[in-house]
Amino acid sequence: MKEIILNSVKLCIITLIAGVLLGTVYEITKEPRKKQEEKSKNEAYAKVFRDASKFEEIQYDKDGLSKFLEENGYKKTVAYINEIVSANNESGETLGYVITVTDKEGYGGEIKFTLGIQNDGTINGISFLTLAETAGVGMKADEAKFKNQFAGMKAEMIEYVKSEKNADNQIDAISGATVTTNAVTNGVNTGILAFQYISSKDEANSNDEKNEDKSTDNIKSNNINDSETEENDNAGEKKGGESDE
Repeated sequence: MKEIILNSVKLCIITLIAGVLLGTVYEITKEPRKKQEEKSKNEAYAKVFRDASKFEEIQYDKDGLSKFLEENGYKKTVAYINEIVSANNESGETLGYVITVTDKEGYGGEIKFTLGIQNDGTINGISFLTLAETAGVGMKADEAKFKNQFAGMKAEMIEYVKSEKNADNQIDAISGATVTTNAVTNGVNTGILAFQYISSKDEANSNDEKNEDKSTDNIKSNNINDSETEENDNAGEKKGGESDE
């Protein structure tokens, strides 16, 4: 009995020490891992937006975006947005956005990639972060022949075809990999919708700022007019007083 208790105590001590050591290692490596993750992200962003000097994560209404995606036929069960960053030049001017998308319809599991879109709606391209499709078939999605089809296209709903293309928004499907082609296309379309949502919000904010500026100018103009009216009234009173004398 004593031996059982002694072994149990030893086991508890060993478990406790192991836990402390793991926690210590985690804390020590936490910052380096964070820096490495940030570096990997920036490298992924740069692949789809080479003209940008820096990338900044933007804040947006995630619930509003999810609702917008669903209204356009793309539910979270199909694909979702991981994050959106602005692609800025050295002066801090926004050139466009990099959108990280995950699609759940891949043949080998989730497909995750970055999508770069310029302010005018031109797609720079896509870069895969996670792709585990069938070798020699679905994995062809990561080949230039397939990926490069998106570059230069406008941010409109994209379709894939198995026969000859007859529209600017169409791409060639990967032969024998319709599931993978469908997943990537749906993912890109989800990213395009996210871009449209963000762009519409930016435009609305810009219009609000312009309206505020106009309102301020009108207030200033009214104040000037009121001031001039007061001066004219005072001048009139002064003249009236001189006449009475």
